[in-house]
Amino acid sequence: MSFQTLKRTAPFFALLLLTVPAAMAAAPSSRTGARAAYDPLDESVVMFGGVTSPDLATGRAYEPNETWEFDGTRWIRRFPAGEQPPGRSSHVMVYDSNRARMIVFGGRTGNELRNDTWVYRGDWFNREWVQIDTPNAPAARQFAAAAFDPLRDRMILFGGQEFVENEEGDLTSRELYDMWEFDGTTWTRVLESGPQIRKPLLTYDESRDQVILLGHDAETATQMYVWDRSAEEWSQVTPEDLPPCVNESGIAYDSDKQLVYIMGGVCIPPSNPQNSSKTTDELYAWDGTNWELIEDERTLFRTSNAAFAYDARWKELVLFGGTLAYTNSSQATTFMYRDDNWITPPRDITSPGPRSLYAMAPDPVRGVVWLYGGQSDVTIYSDLWKFEDGFWHLMAVENTPFCSSPLMAFDTDRARLVLVCTDSATHEFDGETWTAFPDVRTKPDSRRFSHLVYDQALRRTVLYGGFNDIGDYVDKTWTWNGTVWTEVKANRRPHFRALSSMWYDPVLRKTVLFGGIGRQDREGRLHRFNDMWSFDGSTWTEIKPAAMPSTRYGAQIAVDPTTNRTILFGGLRVETTDAGVQRQVYADDTWEWNGSTWRQLATDPAPPARENATMVWDPTARHFLLFGGWAGHYLSDTWRLADGRWHPYAE
Repeated sequence: MSFQTLKRTAPFFALLLLTVPAAMAAAPSSRTGARAAYDPLDESVVMFGGVTSPDLATGRAYEPNETWEFDGTRWIRRFPAGEQPPGRSSHVMVYDSNRARMIVFGGRTGNELRNDTWVYRGDWFNREWVQIDTPNAPAARQFAAAAFDPLRDRMILFGGQEFVENEEGDLTSRELYDMWEFDGTTWTRVLESGPQIRKPLLTYDESRDQVILLGHDAETATQMYVWDRSAEEWSQVTPEDLPPCVNESGIAYDSDKQLVYIMGGVCIPPSNPQNSSKTTDELYAWDGTNWELIEDERTLFRTSNAAFAYDARWKELVLFGGTLAYTNSSQATTFMYRDDNWITPPRDITSPGPRSLYAMAPDPVRGVVWLYGGQSDVTIYSDLWKFEDGFWHLMAVENTPFCSSPLMAFDTDRARLVLVCTDSATHEFDGETWTAFPDVRTKPDSRRFSHLVYDQALRRTVLYGGFNDIGDYVDKTWTWNGTVWTEVKANRRPHFRALSSMWYDPVLRKTVLFGGIGRQDREGRLHRFNDMWSFDGSTWTEIKPAAMPSTRYGAQIAVDPTTNRTILFGGLRVETTDAGVQRQVYADDTWEWNGSTWRQLATDPAPPARENATMVWDPTARHFLLFGGWAGHYLSDTWRLADGRWHPYAE
């Protein structure tokens, strides 16, 4: 057995993780409408915002207010001090080279357009977001274009879309063609109406000292302009060739090759078929005279509204996310155009990638935490990770099983990890070797979203509930003794359910179950639970404390063996609006159970809301450890709960 880690090969990086407000998070999840710009001082591409695809569980999309930095090979999640900008998409983001800071303006949050101005400043060790309270500002908008003109010391903003209410009371978009300048303190309108182009793109062409504007007309035909400083007007440029589609494309200036690049975008004009988009992407370069299609052997699928920037340190274009052409599917792939080829970054071996529905369990014998598998936007994982001394290590173990929707518990009596797959295939891991049990005659039926815990009083691993292959919730209880599965035909059972929170309670000395989703009887209506049950090895008994966390499923739960307290975090819970309408929302509340009473903890800040993650007790660091999960998008952040406070790992 071996493990892969940067800790061995890069001690400086290990020290850095302990001193900067950067969290262990392997990569951003899928999103569209994020924006990025290159910071030459830190030599990284900074990305903020974006919007997820609509979430089926809550019926809405989400705008994560996450700040990421790409160092040329990997993404690093930042947690700047102080207030953060609200999440948004389709905003503008440029680098102010005169003041060494990023500027973000506008964008969309849900059905609201924004016109706030934020700056992201500081060095690698001390980053912060600061809102600039400007005396006036452009109207709220999305899909505007922006660039920074260093000679005039101005950020230039052009066009975009605003919302207007039609006669039926619905919001529709209206194009804007105005131009504004931001001098670092205030906004000034320069033109009330400029070129009549939509979804504009702006960049500063340093080699030719020009601000370049591209966009499309009502027929999606591309138009190009440059800003005439002396006349204070836009002058149209009509080269022999133009990129055929710039609708929601990305634009970036390559300071080494002195080229302007256009990438991506989707056009489907009914009256101009020659401008319709291909499903494969194209890269165009402007040399000051003409646009040229850059031929490349690697085929990229076309995306729109992606984050796009030039990394001067690595001399590469960086493309992330966007919406796949002709679909509503947002992407989570990073591409770099380097040495005239598109490549993808190497796998990040410093932290597990974004995922949920994985398995994680503490190993107090070896003083580590194990993580196995899970799923993300495009991947079902079968990897094994070890968390030890504050670092994730990717393990290389022969015969690691492939297991979808895995469940895992640590048998403290035999010092074994017990891994159970969807089809109830059972494996054990002793810290060095995996052992399969293919000859088990009797075993649970195939299921997902079940609950597994090692019961120290019974000296058995307990499996309960789930959702089977024919679409039914399950109410059966099974135990595993290391050799044989045994069904426990208890007289009372806590209904048909899945995605509950289940743990071994050291105070009650029983397996305890809380919440979940399912049915109260086999033919009943779908029901969300907030009841509690305990299992003594032969029957289930309902527990009725005076107060409990609200109805939820997919919550994270773990036990502190030094104090015997149980902590529950998050899940997907039900809220009732002022109008009396029930809706599902992702939760970020923290609760404590002492064996008889629940109480909510006041933890501020808290990790972002989520479900279907896992929380465990870290036996070495002696605090709670939370990783990943789902909240309309996959998460890959690592948190610890210590001294009553949540901290991103490492803080």
